[in-house]
Amino acid sequence: MVRAVPAFFIAAIAVMLATGGMAQPVDPYQSGDRPLSWEMYRQRQIEQQVEMQRQQLEIRRQQLKIQEEQLEIQRQLLELEQQREQIERDRQMIEPNKKGTRQ
Repeated sequence: MVRAVPAFFIAAIAVMLATGGMAQPVDPYQSGDRPLSWEMYRQRQIEQQVEMQRQQLEIRRQQLKIQEEQLEIQRQLLELEQQREQIERDRQMIEPNKKGTRQ
């Protein structure tokens, strides 16, 4: 383990030397071959924020739809359970009557 750490550093230094050193910092105002003005840069940032908000709203809409479907399934299950209980009550009322008519 102790030998792996220095080997990592040696490999990192070798890569840096092979690629010409540290990575160049990214200038947010530079886009391709032409520089951006502050207004254009800010406009791009706003457009990206709006797009991100749109995507978040779409995700939330889908989550709400799923939740609505889950609630509908729960409602149907409760309805089935109520029907089952009513059938059971009806059956219990009919069975004593059948026993009474047989005697």
